[in-house]
Amino acid sequence: MTIINGLLIFFTIIFLYFLLVYILHKKGILKKYNISLYGPALLLRTTKGIGFLKKISSKKRFWKAYGSSGIVFCFICMIIFVFFFFWQFSFIIGLSPEERATLLPGAEFYVILPGINPILPIEYLFYIVIALIVAIIVHEFSHGILTLAGDLKVKSMGILYLIFPIGAFVEPDEEQMKKTKITKRMRVYAVGPLSNFVVFFICLILFSFIFISAVQPGNGLTVYELFEDSPADEIGIEKGAIITEINGTDLTKFNNLDDRFEQYKTVLNDTKANDTITISYIYDHIAHDNVEIRLVDKFSYIEINSSKGKGHTGIYTFVDEERNLDRLRNPFGDPLLRILNFISIPILGYFQGYNPIASPFTDSYTIVGPLGFITPDVFWIIVNALYWIAWLNLMIGIFNILPMVPLDGGFLFNDLIRLIVKRIKKSISDENLDKIVRKVSLVISLVILFVILSPILLKYF
Repeated sequence: MTIINGLLIFFTIIFLYFLLVYILHKKGILKKYNISLYGPALLLRTTKGIGFLKKISSKKRFWKAYGSSGIVFCFICMIIFVFFFFWQFSFIIGLSPEERATLLPGAEFYVILPGINPILPIEYLFYIVIALIVAIIVHEFSHGILTLAGDLKVKSMGILYLIFPIGAFVEPDEEQMKKTKITKRMRVYAVGPLSNFVVFFICLILFSFIFISAVQPGNGLTVYELFEDSPADEIGIEKGAIITEINGTDLTKFNNLDDRFEQYKTVLNDTKANDTITISYIYDHIAHDNVEIRLVDKFSYIEINSSKGKGHTGIYTFVDEERNLDRLRNPFGDPLLRILNFISIPILGYFQGYNPIASPFTDSYTIVGPLGFITPDVFWIIVNALYWIAWLNLMIGIFNILPMVPLDGGFLFNDLIRLIVKRIKKSISDENLDKIVRKVSLVISLVILFVILSPILLKYF
């Protein structure tokens, strides 16, 4: 889908949404169900559910310890991610204008809407909406639980809709929040991002150790990349196709990928350019048996003297041990690299066209062990749901941890400034203290916002 088509679909949906909201508003239906307008969004306030949060928050000692650990965790992460964004900014500054224009992401990458943002494909809308709902509820309910655990009042709670739920909220008593102890208030702010990170790690463990550990490479060789207009391309082989046989040699009888690839190479090493051989492959669950393919000179694709005159199908690479799901089995085996691999799946899906947990690439795997009773379709739905819940919770946690008002990290940073200033100048009035906090907060927020948006600003200007 092109960006123009995506924008047309997006604005059509927005127009129909506004039309429906306007009609419901005029007829008084929204008011009847306690729904009010909040800008273009719908705000549903209720006191239902507060009793449920009170029950959960009754273990006050646990929640206070959890919130206190969140303060430490949030400040550590805040330092790490702010450093990362400044490192990214310094890297971008070092690029030439031509490199910035070609390498930096476009504005569409900053639009958090499936179908508009290239790394949030419209076909994953179901998973993204479910993940967004989970992330928002976990985040806001955590704020509510720590508010109640701190003996503060929750006035209401609710959901914010814009076509689909885009937010949830727990509304504390603002006057109480201002007058309460700073540490108690900081716990409330810190627990939202912390809970998003906790959900991320829970889903990561379930994804890697439970579900991906039940997946084994299937039969054949899965195509990762092929040359455009090559013989393989012309006969209809695409990324994700599974080569099961080449010129009578059955690749499925070999147990591991290396042996299959060696047999594939052995067959081709005995051929010459313009030879005709047969290939059997599976794509989108459809078998294509003994399809004739006329080979070309390997040297035309791979300019190595030893390749001159040898036959070549045009398939460049296959999914190997580095690209298959093995790298996702144990995210703590090589923590930084494995977790980066996990996070980068949507980015690789866009830039390389390879998503190991989506069809057709999932067709090449089999489900074994205790989870073998689950049908493949249901299994991969669960895997994708876990993945997107983890991914979006991580992104929301990172974003909210930044020292920018009105994010949680911004309020945490404000209270940190308040504590530091009061310790340095104990006699300062509340009015002067608020002025200092507002000014420092504004400067920091604007600097962080500029650094985050610098890829767009430096790409186009």
